[in-house]
Amino acid sequence: MPEVELAVFWGCRAISGDIAFELSVRRLAEALGVRLVDLEGQSCCGEPLRSVSIPASCYLAIRMMALAAREGHKMLLVPCPKGYYMMSWSRELMSNSAELREHLSKALESEGLDISKLAEPIDLIGLLHDLVGPEALSRAVKRDLGLRVAVHPGCYLLRSGGGAAERLSQLRTVLGAVGLEVPYYPGMLDCCGCSLEVSRPDAALTLAGSKLKAAQEAGLSCLVVSCPACFHMLDGRQEEALAAVGVKKPMPVLYLSQVLGLALGLEPDEVGLNLNSSPTEELGIGI
Repeated sequence: MPEVELAVFWGCRAISGDIAFELSVRRLAEALGVRLVDLEGQSCCGEPLRSVSIPASCYLAIRMMALAAREGHKMLLVPCPKGYYMMSWSRELMSNSAELREHLSKALESEGLDISKLAEPIDLIGLLHDLVGPEALSRAVKRDLGLRVAVHPGCYLLRSGGGAAERLSQLRTVLGAVGLEVPYYPGMLDCCGCSLEVSRPDAALTLAGSKLKAAQEAGLSCLVVSCPACFHMLDGRQEEALAAVGVKKPMPVLYLSQVLGLALGLEPDEVGLNLNSSPTEELGIGI
C-alpha cells in the first residue's frame, strides 16, 4: 500500500493519560505506512455535552472535521470509537436539520471555518478493513501469535457505520487477517459497564467482571478491545471487576492496535504492552 497521510483526532483519554492507546495506534500506523498528522487546536468530541446541549455537542464534533479540512486534509482518523460515533452522529443530525446546520455554520464562521468543507472521518476499522484491506494486513504479518482471542467490540463501535452485524464482521475479519482465531463466546456483545461507573458503580464492575469471566470460561487467550473507556473497565479496573463476580484469575486485555502491532512484528514495549495493568506477560510475546 502506498504511504497515506491522515490527520488524527485523539480525543480526551489518549491525551489525558492513556499512553498505551496513543502509542500503539501511532506505531501500528507507521508499520502500515500511514503518516499521522496531529492537528493544532483539538478539542472535545462533544460526547459529554449530548445530554446538556445537542447543538454544542454537534459543534465540537463538526469543528474537528472542519479544522482538518482547513489544514488541507481530506480524511480524519478518529481512533476512539466514541469520538468517531460523535462525528457520524453529528453529521447525520446536521444533514436532517437546516436549522441546526445554520446554527453550526455561524459558530464555525466565527473561527474562520467552513461547514461546507469537512474532512471525512474514518475510524480504525475503516482504516484497517477498507483503506489498508485484509489482504495487505495478511502480507504484513511478521509474527505468528497463535492466539484465540475474545473480541469485545463495545457499544460505540457497533453503533457507527453500516450496522452492528457488519461492524462486528469487519472487526473479526481484521483480526483474522493477522492469523488470530476470533470465535463467538457468550456475552460477546455485552456492555463493559463504563456507562454506569458513576451512577451505579457496583453494577458497572459486575458487568465488566461478567465479560471477563465469560471470556475465561470460553478458554480464550485474551480480551481485545478498541475503546479506551472499555479498556479502562476491563484492564484498569480488572481486579475490582473480577472480585465483583467471584473470580480470582486475571486475564490479559489488549487494545486492537496493540495485538495487531505485535502481529506485524512490533515489540511489546513499542505498543505499550508494559503499560497495561492486566497480565499481558502471560501471553509470552517477545520473551
